[in-house]
Formats: sequence, C-alpha cells, structure tokens
Amino acid sequence: MKIDLSIVVATLNEEQNVKLLYNLIKASLDTKLKWEVIFVDDDSADDTVIKVNRLIEKNSNIKLIKRLNSRGLSSALIDGALSSNAKYILFMDSDLQHNPKFIFGMYERINRENLDIVSASRFSQNKKIGLVDKRYKISILVNKIINKIFNINMLDSLTGFFIIEKKFFNKSVKNLSNKGFKLLLDIILSNKEYIKNQEITFEFNKRHSGFSKLDNKIIIDFIYLIIDKLIGWIVPARYILYSIVGSLGVIVQIVSFYLIYNQLNLFFSISNIISIFIAMNFNYNLNNIFTYSDLRLRGKKYIKGMFLFYFFCGFGALLNFFTSQIIFSLFSLDFFSVIIGAVIGSIWNYSMNTSFNWKNH
Repeated sequence: MKIDLSIVVATLNEEQNVKLLYNLIKASLDTKLKWEVIFVDDDSADDTVIKVNRLIEKNSNIKLIKRLNSRGLSSALIDGALSSNAKYILFMDSDLQHNPKFIFGMYERINRENLDIVSASRFSQNKKIGLVDKRYKISILVNKIINKIFNINMLDSLTGFFIIEKKFFNKSVKNLSNKGFKLLLDIILSNKEYIKNQEITFEFNKRHSGFSKLDNKIIIDFIYLIIDKLIGWIVPARYILYSIVGSLGVIVQIVSFYLIYNQLNLFFSISNIISIFIAMNFNYNLNNIFTYSDLRLRGKKYIKGMFLFYFFCGFGALLNFFTSQIIFSLFSLDFFSVIIGAVIGSIWNYSMNTSFNWKNH
C-alpha cells in the first residue's frame, strides 16, 4: 500500500503518552491520508515498548524500531526516517507538546507548494505561543544567536515539529552530524543549496506526562553540533572536545602538583606521580561525560572503560613522567618540566585512546 506520510516519533519512557498520541493522530488524519507512525524507542525502562506492541496488534499502520545500544533524539529520528517509503516524513515529539491537529495543514502546505520543508514555529512576530516566560525568553535568545551565527532566516530553527520531502531528506542525510536533539537545524546547516521552506505557527502544549529529556547530555550534544557545523570540515568536533578536556587536565595536573609539592612538601617525583594520577582520573570522567556523552559508560562498563583508559594512558603517564624528569634534571625548572611532560603525555593518550579505547565511536 502506498503511504502518503510517515510520522516518526522517538520515545524514551513515554508509556503514558504513546496510545493517546496515536489516537489523536488517527482522529486527525484517518479520512484524509494514507499514513503510518514509526516509533523509535531507545530502550525505555518503562512499558513504552509493550504499549506500542499492543497498538501494533490492533493497527497495521504502526512500526516499531527498538534500539538497544544507541542514544540520541536526532539519531533516533534519522533511523526512523530511513525506514520510511512515504513521499513525506513528519517528525514530532511523543510528549503531546506537538498537537497532531496541525499535521494535515503542514502536509497540505508542503505538497501543494512543492516545498522541501514546512516547520511549525513556536513563535510568531512579537508574540508568545504557549511557552512560559523563562522558557520563551531562553528559546528566543538561542534562536537569535543561532540565526546570527549561521545567517538563518527563520523564526524557529530549533523546532522539533516539521515535515520534509523524503527525496530531500535522502540528499541531506549523509551530511548530518547525527548528534543532539535539533534535527531541523542539522538539516538546514548540512545543505549548501537553497532550501524551499516555510513556517507555520502552532500552539506549544504542556507535556502530557513523564519527564523532560533535556539534560546535560543534550546540551553537550548541541554544543557538538554547533562546533561540527562551524569548523568540522577542518577539524573533527570530537577532537576539539577531547582537546578541551585534555587542556583542562593539564591545568588540573599543574594545580594538583603545586598543592602537593608546595603545601605538603613532598618530593618532586612523588608530587608529580600523584598529580598525573589525579589528571588521568579527571580526563577519563570528563571524556566519558563530555566528549563521548552519546556513549557514556555506566556500571560495569564504566569500571571496564576506566581500566582500559588507565592501561593506555599508563604508557602516556610514563612518557609524561620521564619527559618531565629529564627536563627537570637538565634545567631544574619545576613547572616548565611538568607542563612539557603533560603535553607530550596528552598527545600519546589521545592517539592511543582514539585508536583503541573508543575506536568504534
């Protein structure tokens, strides 16, 4: 059966919302289009998958993609879109903040006017649309900054409610960063050619149930996306983040060395070893949280990853230590010796960890 529209919905612990969302979509579209819903679940800890499977038993226009080792809203939406054979794909949230009553109007607009994208803006000119004051002001500010940096002429380039022509999506997908939660912005910034797009205004509803997924990881992924689109064609964004962590690690080592060497009055060698160990722990944890936030290790995997990190960085620590010892023995310059050793060690650590510890990421 030919499908006019695929609606891609990413889920993570949305057991209270999926049935109601499907019924609202059904009520809005059933007599107008041939449509389907593609739920993409990132291994929910609640009964989201069970609820979707129950819907599938009674409805033939529902698909479920269950991802066990993947995380991230944008990558979930991309996986869902790639499984669609419809002419148009619509992306929306599963928390009912995006009202399904606007779907058909967006479909009509993109089909009638032969557009690439129609997005639903949370804002109109000088008017709040369903957002509390603080969130409204933050959203407006971030949109203005993004639009200024990348020269985008849109009211809401960060909306998660939009429809796209499948052929246009297929042309864009290879250039996407596949990070974070702002897929529309990623698509816009990944296209060098002119995009035929329009915006409609919609009322942004309150979350029906569950909790917002906006956390530190989302913010980090958003930063990753911006870095990637600004200079990713020169230096990989992941390398930039790793370098930032490494630079902070150098500072941690120097401060630790100063406190131990001068305040505790320990020998240079002992102070140096302790400061290196502190910096290694700092780097591992910050890389796990920041650089590789999309693949953050927890539980047993965290412990295993820590020992792997120690193993590879152990050689870097030795290189760090002996380099600083040699420099110190030659010039008797305490902090200069530590800085040179730390820099040499960090270069080794990056090359080894990116080649082995995180080689598949």
